Amino acid sequence: MLEKLFRPEKIAVVGASRKEGKTGHEVFDNLHHGFEGEVVPVNPNAEEVEGVEALDEIPEGVELAVIVVPAKLVPDVMKDAAEKGVEAAIIISAGFSETGEEKLEDQVLQIAGENDIDILGPNVLGLINTENSMNASFASKMPEKGSISFMSQSGAFCTAILDYAKAEHIGFRHFVSLGNKLQLNEVDFLEKWREDSTEAILSYTEGIENGREYMKAAEETSREKPVITVKSGRTSKGGEAASSHTGSIAGSYQAYQAAFRKAGIIEAESNRELLDYGRSFAYQPLPSGKNIMILTNAGGPGVISTDEVAQHNLELAELDTETKMDLHEFMPKESTIRNPLDLIGDAGHSRYRKALEAIGQDKNVDGMLVLLTPQANTEIKKTAKTIVKAERETDKPVFACFMGEHDVAPGVEILENNNIPDFEDPVDAVKAFKQMNNYREFLETERNYPEIEYNAEKAHKALHDYNGYMDGHRMLEAYGFDMPETVNAEAPHPAEEAAVNIGYPVAMKINSPDIAHKTEINGVQTGVETRQEVNDTFNEIVNNVHHEKAGSQINGVIVQEQLDGLEIALGMKRDPQFGPMIMVGLGGIYIEALHDISFGIAPISEEEAETMIQELQASELFEGVRGEQHSMEPVKQAIIKLGEIGLNHEEIQEIDINPMILKKDKAYAADIEIELK
Repeated sequence: MLEKLFRPEKIAVVGASRKEGKTGHEVFDNLHHGFEGEVVPVNPNAEEVEGVEALDEIPEGVELAVIVVPAKLVPDVMKDAAEKGVEAAIIISAGFSETGEEKLEDQVLQIAGENDIDILGPNVLGLINTENSMNASFASKMPEKGSISFMSQSGAFCTAILDYAKAEHIGFRHFVSLGNKLQLNEVDFLEKWREDSTEAILSYTEGIENGREYMKAAEETSREKPVITVKSGRTSKGGEAASSHTGSIAGSYQAYQAAFRKAGIIEAESNRELLDYGRSFAYQPLPSGKNIMILTNAGGPGVISTDEVAQHNLELAELDTETKMDLHEFMPKESTIRNPLDLIGDAGHSRYRKALEAIGQDKNVDGMLVLLTPQANTEIKKTAKTIVKAERETDKPVFACFMGEHDVAPGVEILENNNIPDFEDPVDAVKAFKQMNNYREFLETERNYPEIEYNAEKAHKALHDYNGYMDGHRMLEAYGFDMPETVNAEAPHPAEEAAVNIGYPVAMKINSPDIAHKTEINGVQTGVETRQEVNDTFNEIVNNVHHEKAGSQINGVIVQEQLDGLEIALGMKRDPQFGPMIMVGLGGIYIEALHDISFGIAPISEEEAETMIQELQASELFEGVRGEQHSMEPVKQAIIKLGEIGLNHEEIQEIDINPMILKKDKAYAADIEIELK
């Protein structure tokens, strides 16, 4: 897949320049001094470039064209490439959709489509393949060979990652700048790297055009190898910047988070985390559980690490008796055999070695974090070599944190050269372990998508005739939601009759397709207990609507069985990239006051629904407090059903069920608003 893009035998650099500092010169220079195949410069205004004869046009036999000419000339270059049988093109040139020149992109895409040419770009840094020393970019550095593949929408982000990687001896297999993604995008490279020897995939993304396709490819890839992503544009202002940068469409960050979780993508919050996670996954085995052992020669870093372990719901490994006995044989008398294991400030490499040998065989330990601070007796280089040896003799992930900079540098160099992840701060090491454990749980968790039975005819009719609350009520009934007894009354007397039949107390609310937030106009009243109160409340609600929302359509006043229980909010919003996004949180006024909410992308499995609930800070309330017993099961089923509604009815843009009242083993949809196209 994409063979000629990554492994061509002959490359033409169109726009190769004689002048140092020009992009066309840097691209040609990188290829001329490293590429294992043949590279030719194409420049009708030059006789030669770096001693190689320059040609007026692309010669026969070229498989990959790297294009570095002004944007307006690119369509002509693509026509030349098509005539010469070129199979892939990297368009480094900028000045396309990111500056409003969509027509130029359309011309290029049409030529490529008609001639089966794979296009990377435009507006890219380029592409690097360390396997054949192909640096088809204007980056100043070639990364070391490794098993990590990387893609980024931002060329500048690429150069920063390259600089970090060079300094820390992090090896890469492929390095791809995506730019405007005119043709090839994240999905294409996920599919390629899923099948090759890449061990970890890193990416920087600003926006995804086809979210559903991306999620499918990402989940299939995540099942084979880890995919780690930094997402920019997480705020509204950041989203605007991303759009102007690459012409991408930035969706809501919550949707991206939900999509990443569904696809098993590990999200990093910075380029530092991206590299930390990348080398951890690429260099170390996954932990078999969440029990981590901390070894240190100083108490403070051990305490910091312990706090971080607790914060991320990990566990300090409890050593078995045999391991403790082995440790007692050589540990100083003043030390305590526990986790974190303080080796004491005078610990040399020998004490580290013996401790690692004993702990590395303990079945209760799922991973080890080795901390070191530079003290008078610390043998930095020897300890680093000891860690390298211990890592080779265990099947558990090993992380190191040599705290400091100048004095520990020789030890850090040894660790990095031997693929031991070293972290600047123990907090970062614990976070990496957490991500690896999360990924293991993702791989081990099967997803059950229950088949939802529903009355299709009833649901279709409710939406086709949609005119407010009662149609929304019928829509949810069609999908088997628990519904409180509800009647729409068009006058006070029918409202009184409805209340008598339902039984006091009742709740009353306005039924109008024009009013979404009923409480804001005093359009809701609970605890109505007599016929006279029903009559008065009916008139009061209608008058409030006339006063606050004059001209609104009034279909009547809803009279509803009043239920007491835990109020939950449930919603569906159609995201432009990922489709139906389901939300759950505390209901009533608390959803806006506390913003304790969780999201998922439909379809929602039983496992995903449970995770969404558990993510809420108030999740314990769902199971009952102070003697109130609730079942989480009806909430899970409501989440799943709402996802199914979103998938089955594309005309629905948004659904709000607030409140949904959880009462023992039922979740009643007490209020609903539906927004159609």
